[in-house]
Amino acid sequence: MQELLFLGLFMAALAIGWLLGRREAIKVGFMLKPHGSAIDKQYFIGLNYLLNEQPDEAIETFIRALEVNPETVETHIAIGKLFCQRGDVERAIKVHQNLLARPNLTREQADRVQLELARDYLAVGMLNRAERLLDELINSNSQLKAEALVDLIMVHERERDWEHAIEAGRKLVRERADFKVVLAHYHCELAQKPQSLGEWPQVRRLMRAALEVDPGCVRAMLMLAELEQTQGQHREAAKWLQRLAEQDADFVPQALPLVRRCADNGGLDMQAYLDRVLAADGLPMMATVLAKADELYQQQGLSAASHFVLAHIQQRPSLRGLLYLIDLHKDQVGQKGRDNLMILRGIVEALLIDKHQYRCEACGFSARQLHWQCPTCHGWSTLRPLKGREAA
Repeated sequence: MQELLFLGLFMAALAIGWLLGRREAIKVGFMLKPHGSAIDKQYFIGLNYLLNEQPDEAIETFIRALEVNPETVETHIAIGKLFCQRGDVERAIKVHQNLLARPNLTREQADRVQLELARDYLAVGMLNRAERLLDELINSNSQLKAEALVDLIMVHERERDWEHAIEAGRKLVRERADFKVVLAHYHCELAQKPQSLGEWPQVRRLMRAALEVDPGCVRAMLMLAELEQTQGQHREAAKWLQRLAEQDADFVPQALPLVRRCADNGGLDMQAYLDRVLAADGLPMMATVLAKADELYQQQGLSAASHFVLAHIQQRPSLRGLLYLIDLHKDQVGQKGRDNLMILRGIVEALLIDKHQYRCEACGFSARQLHWQCPTCHGWSTLRPLKGREAA
């Protein structure tokens, strides 16, 4: 029922376009008879198809009836988009190609049709044709330049051609400043190959370029801290870890193994680092709390660590915190108490198996591990660690 309603509204739009075209034709003298023409017949044939629930035949008939002129171009574009959305991309390409061949289109209309044709090619994976059309729009300084850049970058991203994605991304940042977040990730993606080959100067250059584009790029900070640690530059690694904590403390758990290695090599004071993170974050990640508890256990014993964790999970319940407390106390009780704690431990572990630790803020996708690009909506830096009651 909803589909028929939508189709009815669409046909009404077609009729309006047809009437506008008819009025224009009468005005310039191309149509001498306002009634009873072949176009009238085509319109009523199409209406008959619609009433008989034959939408494809109805659309074809209306297309034949609808004159192409500046006033009806948008209607033809809408028809092509409808075909593409329904999966009939071949027909959408035909509609847009026929439109583009018309000599009476304005510059703006021709650019719009070319953009839609490029998107048709993208939909069927004809990336080379799409790229050529989009390049033409960008180089001609079309008013649709920003939209064409977005689609061209999509092509490069699909091909994992990060160098050309960065080149196009730099142009798009001038039009849309918020694209800097994505552009920084392209630098990080480009650094993957030299990182695997141990080409550290190249990796360092790309990471610094990422941070020039987006000073808040957590991924680049983590990669630079890892690089400096690998090169034995422990104090340099500590600087990036400090910057990470200041920028976004929610991602500190991602760096905890690196923080421990840096502390073992004398690059930073582990306890002081964790204290700064906990003091700055009103709702700290449980992994950070447990890392602090480990430090307390080593320096002050079981009681200090236990009280510290208990104080946190009483305010913000956490299965991971409860599991930590069970592990702390399981060897401090008799055999019967230990058996009961191990049963409880098994229940908590079973609950944790199904717990996701990250969620995409754009589409709601949940995951157990961090993805810099959401696998569902393909947004960059949209997955964030769950915390508080969501992570409980």
